[in-house]
Amino acid sequence: MSIFVIPKGVLHRLNSICRNYLWDGSVDHLRVPPVSWAKICSPKKEGGLGLRDSFVWNVAVMGKLVWWVFFNPDKLWVKWISQIYLKGRTWTEYVPSGDVSWGWRTVCRVRDKLSSGYSHGQWLLDVKGYTVKSGYEMLRVKYQAVDWHSIVWKKWAVPKHKFICWLIAREVLQVKAKLFGLGTAADEDCLLCGCAAETHIHLFQWCPYSRVILLEMASVCHVALPSNDILRWIWLQKWSKNRRGILLCAFMACFYFIWLQRNRARVEHCLVRPEVVFRMARNVTKM
Repeated sequence: MSIFVIPKGVLHRLNSICRNYLWDGSVDHLRVPPVSWAKICSPKKEGGLGLRDSFVWNVAVMGKLVWWVFFNPDKLWVKWISQIYLKGRTWTEYVPSGDVSWGWRTVCRVRDKLSSGYSHGQWLLDVKGYTVKSGYEMLRVKYQAVDWHSIVWKKWAVPKHKFICWLIAREVLQVKAKLFGLGTAADEDCLLCGCAAETHIHLFQWCPYSRVILLEMASVCHVALPSNDILRWIWLQKWSKNRRGILLCAFMACFYFIWLQRNRARVEHCLVRPEVVFRMARNVTKM
């Protein structure tokens, strides 16, 4: 990508393969994803996964060529560009004519996209000069920071548990209340207890079935289950870093197996006792 201008069709296919694999484990996922690709490519502190968008990355790496024209006049490619296209004109004021190549016209477009990062030929976003990282940061879509990223992405937790907790934090799981609102479910009753609307907060905090699992885990961990957000409550306690980390991992496992059991209830129409689900979570975390 730092040498060639990648056609938009190829970049779109790259993004599509990455997106499909993320949600379905294959390259041919046709359903609408619950989180937009731009948000997924945002940093974790902004609620994303920190993946790279191929379109933005290609522009950022092509920004190296723009930088070379500014500060590397001795490069053979820059000498050739100066002879063929610039012809004594300054790089900042140069406007490509209609007969230039597609590749060179694209480099000029990249220069224009990055123009706000330059002042009198100097790159303003990094004292060392232009870097792909700083270029990408300037070009990507920005989102408001979230206050739960440090909780969800605890390094000790199992990756698939963290992923489910990320979806819970974003409230994008296909719970029945959401499906009912979209007209794709006959009702919004919780599949685990049947006594309330299946929302995120109900399923992972107030559902009587889930509550048994969480209370069992709290008992093993010797903590009193809070009435508010469990993970946030753990994070705010003045315990040691290790204790908080272990407890976060334990309850993340509970959430993962609650969601797993909920999906089994929906597809297979069967439900095991909550004590069994608790033992699954306990065995994973070795509590």
